[in-house]
Amino acid sequence: MFYQGRGNLYLQEIVADENGVETLLAAITLCTDSLALQMSTESGTHVNKCTAVDVEDARFTKKNSAALSIAIADVRDNIFALGALGIVNVGGAPGTVSDEVLPGDLADGDVWFLGGKTRHRAITGLTITGMSLNTDYTLDAASGKVTFIGDQSATPAPTASYGYTDPQYVSMFTGGTKNYMGSYEFINKQNSNRPGSLELYKVRFDPADNLDFQSDDLQIMSLKGSALADTTREDDTELGQFGRRIL
Repeated sequence: MFYQGRGNLYLQEIVADENGVETLLAAITLCTDSLALQMSTESGTHVNKCTAVDVEDARFTKKNSAALSIAIADVRDNIFALGALGIVNVGGAPGTVSDEVLPGDLADGDVWFLGGKTRHRAITGLTITGMSLNTDYTLDAASGKVTFIGDQSATPAPTASYGYTDPQYVSMFTGGTKNYMGSYEFINKQNSNRPGSLELYKVRFDPADNLDFQSDDLQIMSLKGSALADTTREDDTELGQFGRRIL
C-alpha cells in the first residue's frame, strides 16, 4: 500500500489536578502544511575482549525517542500561542485615561503611541492640552498612534485624555511549555481517500524558532517538539506508550 496523506492535527492540552489525575481539554484544530515524525533509537554494544581481536558480541537499546515537526500557515491567536508559549488574553472592557503626560519637546513628524508601554488602541474622544486635532496632530485611532504637525514645545509638557478599548492579544512566553495529546486525522490519497489516524499520547513543543514578520510569502510557523512516553500506559502492550498509527 502506498501512502500520501492530507488532514488536520488536533491538539488537546493535558492538565493534571492536585492528585495528579490527568484530563484532556477541548482540541485545537491545526491545518498543517507539513507534519513529520522522526523516530530514533540510541543503541549500545558490548565488546568481547577475551580474544586477540576485540569483537562486538551484543547490541542493546539504550533509549527510544520520537521528534515531531510541523509547519502551519494559519496563525490565529490560539495557534500562535503554541509557538510563542503564550496566553490568549481577551479584549478588555472600555477604559479611560486622564492626563497622560507626553514629551515636552516635539518635532514635526514625531510619533507618540498612546498608553506608552501599555499601548492602548481603538481610541475615542482624544484631547491634548494646547493642541487641536488635524492642526497640531493627527490620530490613527485603531493603533493609538499620534503624529505631530509642526514643532511643538510646551512647559509643562502636554497631557492627553481619551477613551480606549484594547483588543484580544497573545502575550509571549507567559504560558510555559505544556503537554498535549495529538491526533492527526487524515485521508490516504493513494488508497481512495481511505481515512486513518496517527495518535501521539503526549506531545511537548519548543517555541517557534523563526517567525518571519516581513516576507514576500505567507508567514509559516514551524514547531519542533517531542512525542514523549506516556508512563501512565506502562502496562499497555497493545497501545504502547508513545502512540499508534491506524491506516
